[in-house]
Amino acid sequence: MNAEDNKRIVEVFCGHFERAAIDDVLEMMSDDATWWVNGKPHLFAGAGIKTKAEMAQVWRDLYALLDGGLSMDVVGMIAEGGRVAAEVRSHAATRSGKIYENDYHMLFRLRDGKVVEVKEYTDLMHAAEIFG
Repeated sequence: MNAEDNKRIVEVFCGHFERAAIDDVLEMMSDDATWWVNGKPHLFAGAGIKTKAEMAQVWRDLYALLDGGLSMDVVGMIAEGGRVAAEVRSHAATRSGKIYENDYHMLFRLRDGKVVEVKEYTDLMHAAEIFG
């Protein structure tokens, strides 16, 4: 896969979140995929490294709190080899009426058309403010 193919994969991957299509997201990940979120796990439970199976539960728990999907709009991307760096903005409404809007820098590593690693840098204080 070339850099443009990988950028398209990331675009589709992020698009699945708006439809709350967890199964589609998981299908785009390799079995050994990992997802890392910046921060200290002892201060914020969502921080640290998680397996694909652990992320499936994280997303199910998240969507239980949302009123609809989570838009993950890709603002820009740079790709080289099997890596895609993406600037992403999210937007969602919670069932309690709060609005979640966050900015991310996400580094995706792809192999054979599948996401094998995500490194997510985001504002955990805002996430904690909205989700507790």
